[in-house]
Amino acid sequence: PAGGGGEGQADAAGTCSACAVTGTWPAGRRRMELNPPAAGQGCEGCVGAVLANGLTAEQQAGVDRARAYAQELQQTVFREVLEAERARREEEGGRTASQGPAAAAGVPGLAGGMDARNHSLMSRVYVGSISFELTEEHLQRVFGEFGTVRSVSLGRDAGAGRHKGFGFVEYDVPEAASLAMEVLNGTMLGGRQLRIGRPNNYTAAATQDFPPPPPERIYVANVNEAIGEDVLREIFAPFGDVRACVLAPDHVLRRHRGWGFVEFADPAAAEQAALAMNGFQLGNLVLRVRRCVVGGPLGDGMAALGADSLVPPPPPQAVQPPQEVIDVAATINQSIGAGTASASAPALAGSAVVLLENVVGSRADVDDELAADMAGEGAKCGPISRVVVHIATPAELAADRLAGEVCIFVQFAEPAAAASALELFDGRWFGGRRVAARLFDADRFRVVTSADTMVYMP
Repeated sequence: PAGGGGEGQADAAGTCSACAVTGTWPAGRRRMELNPPAAGQGCEGCVGAVLANGLTAEQQAGVDRARAYAQELQQTVFREVLEAERARREEEGGRTASQGPAAAAGVPGLAGGMDARNHSLMSRVYVGSISFELTEEHLQRVFGEFGTVRSVSLGRDAGAGRHKGFGFVEYDVPEAASLAMEVLNGTMLGGRQLRIGRPNNYTAAATQDFPPPPPERIYVANVNEAIGEDVLREIFAPFGDVRACVLAPDHVLRRHRGWGFVEFADPAAAEQAALAMNGFQLGNLVLRVRRCVVGGPLGDGMAALGADSLVPPPPPQAVQPPQEVIDVAATINQSIGAGTASASAPALAGSAVVLLENVVGSRADVDDELAADMAGEGAKCGPISRVVVHIATPAELAADRLAGEVCIFVQFAEPAAAASALELFDGRWFGGRRVAARLFDADRFRVVTSADTMVYMP
């Protein structure tokens, strides 16, 4: 400096020791690297300089204002909703947000025409080294911080009656899967260090055509339900002009699903926001932010719910049919059931095909090990020709009186082995579910499974 003073000080018409530009540097202020000046202070070079965290002084000041705003919300808006939210979470017990056709709302990749199977593979992560004490519910809560968890499936050891220590977690969007890998890989959970990566068939999906990710768009997850799109836009506004801010709507619960997208006018603003806001605490939750993985239309966000988005729909009222109708229906069902059983009994008596039902809840729970697990158990009863995992159509559900869409057919070499397998499987517990086993017509089995690809042959 031109005059005396501490490190980074300068008198009028002196030289700033932080940037070596001649100008006026307020006496007594330290260098920018140690204590950056507020926006508009310091010499012209220092005001536009980039800090150690990658932000300019103006952007850092905006982040500071956002933090102050978040603290203000913590003392006002959230004070009234946190207790209600905590009670709801305890009541739901980590229940997954409602899914179905409306669940695709707000998913840019699918809206952009991306193949649904490839999108599903890119939204899936492999989880290894899982403690045997952990359940699907535990993993759902841990991984739910990065986005809506569509399914958690663990490889099962039917003999030991527990999972095998590995499984898969599938999200609604690929960005959530990428965040989970970046944050949780190597994390200690239940006394074991998690190993998280991509499934074996991820490479093929990633090489397929999909909408390229816009460089100006970021993904934001773990958003408190009390935070709306307008508030989220204000939080990210200090980084640059926000062109769009949408949160994925839940059409059943009539609220957002805790994740969404923020799109800026400038890609540089998106990059800075992703770096600065990942890990930012807002509304008693820690935001998870990263750049996008796939592109596509953002959709309407919460506007898709309409003006009544905050008003839950009235519960449907049950209508009880007259007792006379119930009595007549019971008589008809009983007579039909008796006739069907007597007609089919001779044909099924010699069948070597066993149908296993209620082994898993839905097709999302099916993994590559399921058929092999069933074959390993069934082999105790005799030689097995093949095991087929079949996803039933609505017509098959009605025609074959199936209990669910996932059917596992075990074809034995001899009918005697199939009869023995009925005693082994029927009523047995598998992964918290009670398995139902029954003989299945061999000719019908060949027709139903003729086009199936999930076939295991010992």
